[in-house]
Amino acid sequence: MQSMKSRQDERFVRTEFASVIGTPPYAATPIRSRSGLKRTAFFPTISAIATDFKLHNTYLKPDYFTDPVEEYWAIRRTAGLLDVTGEEIVEVKGPDAEALLDDIMPRDVRKMKDGHCYYSVLLHDHGGIVEDGILVRFNKELFWWIGGPGNSEECLYANGVARNVSIESFNDRIHVASLQGPKSREILQQVCDADLTPVPFYGMIQAKVCGVPVTITRTGYTAELGYDIYVDVAHGAAFFADLWSTVQKAGGALCGSKSLGIRRIEAAILNFGQDFDWQHTPVEIGLGWMVSETKAPFKSQKALMAAEAHPYKQKLAGLRFDGREIPLIGDRIVVDGKERGVITSATGSPALDCPLAIGWLDIEAATPGTSVTVAFGDRSATATVVEMPFLDPERKLSKG
Repeated sequence: MQSMKSRQDERFVRTEFASVIGTPPYAATPIRSRSGLKRTAFFPTISAIATDFKLHNTYLKPDYFTDPVEEYWAIRRTAGLLDVTGEEIVEVKGPDAEALLDDIMPRDVRKMKDGHCYYSVLLHDHGGIVEDGILVRFNKELFWWIGGPGNSEECLYANGVARNVSIESFNDRIHVASLQGPKSREILQQVCDADLTPVPFYGMIQAKVCGVPVTITRTGYTAELGYDIYVDVAHGAAFFADLWSTVQKAGGALCGSKSLGIRRIEAAILNFGQDFDWQHTPVEIGLGWMVSETKAPFKSQKALMAAEAHPYKQKLAGLRFDGREIPLIGDRIVVDGKERGVITSATGSPALDCPLAIGWLDIEAATPGTSVTVAFGDRSATATVVEMPFLDPERKLSKG
């Protein structure tokens, strides 16, 4: 198999921390949730192996441990254990919790069952997306919103001021491990005191894992069978070390952000702030199925209806490349000599053995089968518009 080639992106400067295990290179500021450089509760195990890190929502996270492609195949074939801390948990609690969430989401929160999750978005009044994430329902008066470093906490608080509800971020109190892959259930069951078999896709359960109380959701960023595990930081170090020991004995691997990024692009899982942001509505990015036509009126409903009355000029499209060179974010998409779009995400797919990309493309050029050219500075590569997801389009792996 001929290897695929990544270009150096000169717009970004790589920073190497000479002693990442010692004192951080700068001190935290007094601002609570967006300050300093922090280590997750799982860092004692991770730092003994990883040497390359990235910064995610104020936390140092492993970019990779051995090789991103090796870690990718661990996720695909056995199981990968990941630190996904920085996916921020915001608790919404009180008599008005359900009503608040139903008012700023396009999905019908009232129809959720206790112990279940939604993939959804929070919306600005104009219909633009605050952020996408996972909504977890414990009961009518207690929910978790789990998203990335977006503005969700601010949005929830601003809309909850006049309601009988409390909003609190657990970013620094609860950290998140993720076990993803075809053997994830089998491995996790070895150290979990509850039966995982009946937990459905996008289900939730509270149990003990490695003797530690946790919340588990059957979710993940890989489109594989998998579980996200939420643990109090006081128990995090011992929990992660014990779980890693179990995973390692079962033939799994510690995996970093790069392997996760490969799999999420193959699955066409969009990244807020990269593939879309507050300027886009759920319909515009292909999530129109989220917008309930039967729920009670909600804040952005009229704005969404008005936006749908005006056809969108662009859409997110998938590109499969003929060559071996992987494009960069921002590379231009050209059709018939005219610039028609831009790349937002790209990777080399080990499973499909070719580069893949997601990008915004003019509607008339976004038909599957259309041949396009992507400009690489003074060079170019040809690609074909294809349907997304690129791999496992029916999501059979994650639902299995």
